[in-house]
Amino acid sequence: MAKQATLSTSIDFELKQALSLFCKKSGLKIQSVVENAIREQLEDEIDLASYLARKDEEEVSLEAMLKKLKK
Repeated sequence: MAKQATLSTSIDFELKQALSLFCKKSGLKIQSVVENAIREQLEDEIDLASYLARKDEEEVSLEAMLKKLKK
């Protein structure tokens, strides 16, 4: 089992109410929803950084790749 850590933060009251209502209606735990949201945000940031680092690379067509592989 992964080690647990406590995270304490303040959020908008209405956002907290919406989260609580959503979790209650969905049968989810707030902790699970928050962990998944943080994980998704971190993954999105990593994906964006990877994209930005490579977006200007030259594209290689399938034809060119096949031609190169046949040599």
